Amino acid sequence: MKQMDQRSQNNSQSAEAETAANANASKGADLHEQFSKPANNSLFLAVIKTVVPLVILFVAFSGYSYLKATKPKPKKPQIVEKTWPVDSVIAIAKNHTPKLKLYGTTVANRRVDLRALVSGKITGVGAGLKEGALIKKGEVLLKIDDFDYKGALQEAQANLAEAVARKSEMQASLMLEQENLKYAKVQLSLGEKDFKRAQALSKRGTVTKKLADDRNVVLSQRRQAVATSKVNLDLLRARQAQQVAVVDRLTWRVTQAKRRLEETQLIAPFDAYVSAVNAEIGRTMSVNDSVATLIDQNKIDVRFTLTNAQYGRILSHEKTLNGRKINVSWRVGETPILYKATIVRTGAVITSQSGGVEIFALVENPVAPVPLRSGAFVGVTLDDREFKNVIRLPQTAIYNGNKIYLIINERLTERTVEIVGASGSDILVKTNLPMKSEILTTRLTLAGEGVKVKVRSTKKDDPSKNKNVSQHDADKTPSSKGL
Repeated sequence: MKQMDQRSQNNSQSAEAETAANANASKGADLHEQFSKPANNSLFLAVIKTVVPLVILFVAFSGYSYLKATKPKPKKPQIVEKTWPVDSVIAIAKNHTPKLKLYGTTVANRRVDLRALVSGKITGVGAGLKEGALIKKGEVLLKIDDFDYKGALQEAQANLAEAVARKSEMQASLMLEQENLKYAKVQLSLGEKDFKRAQALSKRGTVTKKLADDRNVVLSQRRQAVATSKVNLDLLRARQAQQVAVVDRLTWRVTQAKRRLEETQLIAPFDAYVSAVNAEIGRTMSVNDSVATLIDQNKIDVRFTLTNAQYGRILSHEKTLNGRKINVSWRVGETPILYKATIVRTGAVITSQSGGVEIFALVENPVAPVPLRSGAFVGVTLDDREFKNVIRLPQTAIYNGNKIYLIINERLTERTVEIVGASGSDILVKTNLPMKSEILTTRLTLAGEGVKVKVRSTKKDDPSKNKNVSQHDADKTPSSKGL
């Protein structure tokens, strides 16, 4: 089988070779016949190849010219000026006081570190002495063992009683010595009279000279008795003064002992919140050991910061901030809680961290409607300075920093204004405009002199509802940014 297949393959190859040889021979015969034609056929072919393309080009150009000449001419489009729908406000100049919307925190106006006044072991702790508790004025917070202080008071009272008794004794001695001096003076007076009578009788010889001398001796003794009584009286008075001083000193000791006994109990000095408790029953306290920190419930300040521009603007207009009323809002939940406060002082320095001046305002009633504690984050609203004869415009009305566009006969006209302040998201400007001028408020990319616009009727026909000319709405729109 293999040999038969081989033979068949060889026969096929031989046939293909023979067919190829016949084809080559036929091509050679054609070439020979072509080159053997006369020369005039070649010239004819050359003419044909030159003329036919020219004819084709002529026909094509003629057709193009005909089509171009007979094509319909298009109509030129008419250019229509576009009218832009815009919003506007009616400018009304008036006095305006913007609201500054700021934020701050509550701080304690009065904060006291309660300390032990006497040393000793704690025997009792008040129920209110707990972290975060509210205590009332006069409430007992702490008791210290008073045994030694009661003994000291009794001893001081005993010493005082003894000194008072000695003072009474000296008073009696003084009174007795005063009586003795009085009788001694009487006896001295009688002795002087007796001596004078004896001396007179002795000169007349009625009595002996010795009797007169005896009367003189008696007189001298009585004089000495008077002098001695006076000296004793001065000594008794000096001792009495000393005893009075002793009584006064011991009286103070008694008072001191009573006070020390009272100080074994710590009493709340005012209504306060309690923090940093450091006292328990059984602990031994030394003098000045910390017991707790009290924050006055009825004296809470709000601390907030005014920028240099805001502070300078208000201060230059009103000279001081003290006494200004502000509104404080504390948001706990969905509804803010409102309080009234009064500015009471200004920070001593301008802090570099905040870039402004710290202001402190005292909350008028921090316990109502909800007790306000220190550390709360609150909103603060206060009046800025009053700007006179200004127009309030939305920020979208300002172009290139100080330009606005008036709408006159549905065309924009550029005007330059002076920006003097801000109110909420709006700008306060000063300019000399005709009364009730219509000002563009829509932001247009192609805004310029002469651009045609059409004001929407809702803004144009009802300017009284425009927030930009309503003082009532201005008061409801606070601002935290000043220029």
